[in-house]
Amino acid sequence: MKVKQILIAALFLVLMGSVAAQNNDNLRGRINDRPNQAVQRRPNAPTKTAQQMPDRMSDCTRDGLHGEVQNVLSVMYEADDHAGRGGIMERLKTVYNQKGQRRSQSYLSNEEDMIFRTKYKHDDFGLVTLEHILDPEENVIGRTYYLYDADLILTEVYVEDEERQVESRVLYKYDAQGRVSQLSFNDNYNNVFRREMYIYGENDNIYKTVVFNAQGKKVQEIRYEYDEHNERVSSTLFDYYEDPNEPELTITLYEYRYDEEGNWVTRYEYQLENDKKIPVYIVERDIKYY
Repeated sequence: MKVKQILIAALFLVLMGSVAAQNNDNLRGRINDRPNQAVQRRPNAPTKTAQQMPDRMSDCTRDGLHGEVQNVLSVMYEADDHAGRGGIMERLKTVYNQKGQRRSQSYLSNEEDMIFRTKYKHDDFGLVTLEHILDPEENVIGRTYYLYDADLILTEVYVEDEERQVESRVLYKYDAQGRVSQLSFNDNYNNVFRREMYIYGENDNIYKTVVFNAQGKKVQEIRYEYDEHNERVSSTLFDYYEDPNEPELTITLYEYRYDEEGNWVTRYEYQLENDKKIPVYIVERDIKYY
């Protein structure tokens, strides 16, 4: 596989992890109510005035950040036995403008050199419509598009490679309250290879995620608990891949330190084994404000 194809695949995994409310360093781990989502116009959707647009959060708010954030540098470390920093696993820098719009997201090497970058394009309503994926020389090596229905509701996200061929698609479904209830992950032929269903609890946080394979069989179930900041404090994974009758159990715990704006700046991740917390990762965020 070409290097550029690898970069696109890596970005797709990051993107899909975030929309599926997986453990992503710069997102809250929840999918917001549909009326509050930053929905965008599809190219052929009818034009609507600002007064007709639904209320919505800024990109910054949807990323779970408080205050007028200028940029966030997130660094993930391996944790040693005493929950101290080990080697660097990942560097990610996200930049926002004063309207709270996400302008760029850069994946950096340990030396802080750019590996690849995503730049975001917004429409006249300030909504993201297109992402350009750039290599270190600023060449476009892929694109991510967002499609919407006539009511400006997000229905599909798809990624193109450098040759403008579709790599993967994600299709959205919603519940009666307008919350994302299902994501279907499709290959370049539009065949479903993974489906995720979401069940909500208090404060519209996702209480449970159920994962199905291409044959429609349940392969995973994940249950979550949250703190008073609506940040995830535990994740219990039931893995049915090996044995559908005897799932493998993995419990992950999270602890946070917050700044004065209420944004977490350090997150500790542990695996619970025989009632003992085993440190796994530490994520530190350097948050700059306007």
